[in-house]
Amino acid sequence: MAKKKKRKHGIKPDLPIIIDYGGDLVSVYDPVSVMPYSEPPITERTRYKKLNAEQKAAFKSMFVSAVTSYWNANRLIPFGEDMADIRKWMLEAFAEEYGILMKEDSELKNYLMTLVISTLNKLLKAEKKIQEKENP
Repeated sequence: MAKKKKRKHGIKPDLPIIIDYGGDLVSVYDPVSVMPYSEPPITERTRYKKLNAEQKAAFKSMFVSAVTSYWNANRLIPFGEDMADIRKWMLEAFAEEYGILMKEDSELKNYLMTLVISTLNKLLKAEKKIQEKENP
């Protein structure tokens, strides 16, 4: 048979363990004091079509401004990885602003691609009008 381990009688196991973090004493049994402060979690996760009209308009204006700045910087149509980066950044920015995380479904992707096309068409038409005024 295996030998029974002897217990040390001088140690009490129910004492709290306290760690010194740069002058702040933190108890290991209090997880809130150990965790760094962060923003409250995003409360809602929904699809684009379930947003109200004001939220849809805000998301559209944010996305149009992101596409416009991308167009002015690169003079390219955002497609593939660039479009995915813009979409991810927009979803994170919208979640921070409104506390709503949108699901990245095919309906949202199609809507955003259509929005990119219409935004770029408007930008190109405006540039064409400016060029026509300069060179009659």
